[in-house]
Formats: sequence, structure tokens, C-alpha cells
Amino acid sequence: MADKSLEKFYKNLEEPASFSGTNALGNKVKTKDIKKWLESKDSYTLHRSARRNFKRNRVIVGGIDEQFQADLLDMQFTSKFNSGYKYLLTCIDVFSKFAWAIPLKDKSGQSILNGFKKIFKERKPQVLQTDKGTEFKNSLAQNYLKKMKVHFFTTNNETKASIVERFHRTLMSKLTRYFTEYNTRKYIDVIEELIYSYNPTWHRSIKIELSSVNIDNQAEVWQNLYGDLSEQKSEKASFKVGDY
Repeated sequence: MADKSLEKFYKNLEEPASFSGTNALGNKVKTKDIKKWLESKDSYTLHRSARRNFKRNRVIVGGIDEQFQADLLDMQFTSKFNSGYKYLLTCIDVFSKFAWAIPLKDKSGQSILNGFKKIFKERKPQVLQTDKGTEFKNSLAQNYLKKMKVHFFTTNNETKASIVERFHRTLMSKLTRYFTEYNTRKYIDVIEELIYSYNPTWHRSIKIELSSVNIDNQAEVWQNLYGDLSEQKSEKASFKVGDY
């Protein structure tokens, strides 16, 4: 019975735990057999990554939709299976960890602009952070950000856009497990469902589901994320000389 329940949660793209690891499945199915069952799945064991913990300065934000991080995930190796789509424009709210992934055929200014328009129809940040990639500095994207009153800056230090980079690892884990399970490289028809299944997942840093974070509970989430700042060596998000 446990195996059937785990199979349902693991392979059903409508479930938050789909194509995830032990933590996500453990939140959905209370069974001691989760790890053993996952070990029997090639789609899990072949793409399991070793956890590496690097000590980084934190980016401290005050609440939901204060700061987003954006990046491009290179998917050129699957473009011939996905109608020529080569990239995913990824964006994540630093506070709630809620994320988006918009397929793009190229990284032209118009494509980047169209991607941001789709994201900002749902939620809009006060501040947008990226790395120093030129694709985000084109005039179309920059004029749109100014019009939307979104402050844009880039960083080139060890922190970089570490939160969106971590999301890339999570998303690629989901994608590669999906590819292996169904012997395919096509994702364009399921990417929305994969992201939909990511956003309701329970996150250990905020201690609730990503999609549950709102104005009413953000004070509690802030405490879960940062605790007593006076006891932490943290780096507050700031705009320094040299930031774009």
C-alpha cells in the first residue's frame, strides 16, 4: 500500500512531491519505506546529487515580493525535442522561494521582455537582482523595468544570485528524473505542471509551503528565515558602488 501511495505522489505532476527526494515525499507520506522505495527508482538514484554545504553570506530581505533573483537556465541540449526552446527564464522571490520558469527560444531582448511580462502579471518585485549577464541589460528589458518601477542591480561577489542558482539545481533534478522515468527529453508540455508542483512544497528554511507565504504570515516566516539578526553574521542586500 505504501508503494502505491509513493508511486502516486512521485509520478503525479499535480502533486507537490512529484519527482522530488526524501524530504518532500516524507512530508506527503509518513512511512519508513520512503528511502528504500526511492532507491529502487532509476529516475531517483541516477540523478541523486551529493549535498554540498558552502558557507555563504545571506541576503536579508524584509518580506514577500521585496526582491526577486532572475537567471537563464541553458536547455539547448534538449531544444530539438522542445520546438526549438533553448532556455528557461527563471525567477524566484528571495523571501518566499516561490519561483517561475518561462521557456524562451533565444535570449534576445524581446524574449527576455516577454518572459518578465508573464511573470510580473502574477507578482512584481520592488527589486530585481541578476548576475552580470548582458542579456538582462538590453534596452527593452531595462525600459520595461523602469516603467514597472522595479529597481535593477547586478552582483559579482560570492553571493551572486545564489538563491536562483539553488532553484536551478532543484528544477534540473525534477527534469532529469522526469526524463529518465518517461524516457524522454521533452519538457515543454509539462514545465508549467513541474513548476506548479514545486511551489506548494514545504521548504525547510521557511518551514511552510512556498505558495502559502503571504502578507499575514510573513513576520513568522521572517523569524523562521533569519531569527535574531544580532546573533547572526549576515549580509544585508545593498546597492554598492559598481552595482549596475
